Amino acid sequence: MFQRVRNVWKPANYQGKSKMRSYFEGWYFKIVDKTEENIYAIIPGVSFEEDGKKIAFIQFFDGKKAVMEFFEYEFEEFQVAKNAFDVRIGKNRFNTEFLEIDIKKDNHSIKGKIKNSSLKGWPIKPLSPGAMGWYRFVPFMECYHAVIGFDHSLEGELEINGKKIDFTGGKGYIEKDYGRSFPRYYLWLQSNHFDTPDTSIMASFAKIPWLGSAFDGYIVGLYHKGKVYRFTTYTGAKVTKLQIGEKRIIMHFADKKRRLEIEAYKSEGVHLASPVEGSMTGRILESITADVKVKLIAVDKKEEKIIFEGKGRNAGLDIGGKVEEIKEV
Repeated sequence: MFQRVRNVWKPANYQGKSKMRSYFEGWYFKIVDKTEENIYAIIPGVSFEEDGKKIAFIQFFDGKKAVMEFFEYEFEEFQVAKNAFDVRIGKNRFNTEFLEIDIKKDNHSIKGKIKNSSLKGWPIKPLSPGAMGWYRFVPFMECYHAVIGFDHSLEGELEINGKKIDFTGGKGYIEKDYGRSFPRYYLWLQSNHFDTPDTSIMASFAKIPWLGSAFDGYIVGLYHKGKVYRFTTYTGAKVTKLQIGEKRIIMHFADKKRRLEIEAYKSEGVHLASPVEGSMTGRILESITADVKVKLIAVDKKEEKIIFEGKGRNAGLDIGGKVEEIKEV
């Protein structure tokens, strides 16, 4: 029990227990090589279904080819450290320092090790332990979210079905989700490939169940030159514009001091497995080759000043659930 309480301020750590139902937990690693010709998302996780069935899994998503493979493992092959983020699934291992892959399943062979360095996560504070803010203390949330690494350097290589790919000098991103299910509808995007160094964006907009009702919640963080600019439900930011088109999504957020304008352009994606009451039977459309425009503006009564403006590449973009129910602004 004590360790579970401590884990509130260590969101990267495994948050579940061995005996659970209707629960999932997954970590999301995006890796892009220096040439930006090889873009992958690797998602290790665990699923506890309503009937008690439990499995471990690794989703392996090739962004350029828009192909996803789902590798299932016996739950007994899932092991976690008690006091740190260190996950093992079979011969595969994941933590903040490195990911080590050794998959030989279904005529697929993926093997190698990639080291992470200089991770920059969402700030952890006593009353705001990460991206969820004070909502992390609420015990009945449908889904919890954490940003473990906005932007970091990679070193190492993977051999994927006989092809060696060197990721040294590339960029990585790490986040996670855990809970019962993904929201009824949601939008998510992320990019850390801007011409301006030390810059990364993550934005999530979703329908959040709450005490018999629901509300639209959002977690948006722009990491820029060592600072995270937050636009979230719990900080009092507002959605001032929201449009979902066939090829483009526009989201604007504002608080008393700043306005953040995001414009994302869709690209070819795949349907990843997603949780429904713990079972990985849902499907979400995700691409990791989208483009995004970002503008951060300081606002006061007399004038507006651009703090940052840039275009992001290799962007992750999710569109999930009953998006047609989203009310545009």
